[in-house]
Amino acid sequence: MTWYLGTTTTRLIAPEPGSEKERGEFAVERQLRALGIDAHAPRKIEFKRVGKKRHAEPITSAYLPGYIFAEIPAALFTQAIGCRGLNPSLMAVSPQEVRKHVQPFLSMVDQEAAETERIIASRDRAAMCQFQPGQALEILSGPFMDRVVSFTRMVEAAHDMHPMIEASVQMFGQVSKVRVDPLDVKGVA
Repeated sequence: MTWYLGTTTTRLIAPEPGSEKERGEFAVERQLRALGIDAHAPRKIEFKRVGKKRHAEPITSAYLPGYIFAEIPAALFTQAIGCRGLNPSLMAVSPQEVRKHVQPFLSMVDQEAAETERIIASRDRAAMCQFQPGQALEILSGPFMDRVVSFTRMVEAAHDMHPMIEASVQMFGQVSKVRVDPLDVKGVA
């Protein structure tokens, strides 16, 4: 069997008529796996706040938008290139390159996915936070408006209706801790 790197559409497509639409790489991966082919469209799961939500939600995207790896046997090659959303010109990847680059990359993606699934299963809101400790944040409203603070952590006290951001700010020559609503901050570019 030979490993191939294929290009796919990044648009939303339905793998079969009447099925739910999904991103092109993932639809091609599903079709290839239905044929019994070992296919990988590596997924990246990031935690982001969407709209006015105070909690970050897991958002799935492609690590390599528009690309898929597949180990295709010669007997299934013609069926494989007929998958909806897959460009029929595939690039063969040498066994040495598969061992040196492709397999370590896929195992690293699997490890990241396992850690993300653990965070989702444990509902660890602090780990889901989209900010990293020490990251600079700009306060958008409230008494500290237009100040830049340094993110420390997410805190959720029993008396709070929602989690708050705890940050440190330089005031009057000393560092003070402040709590801010997650809707009132944005990352400094």
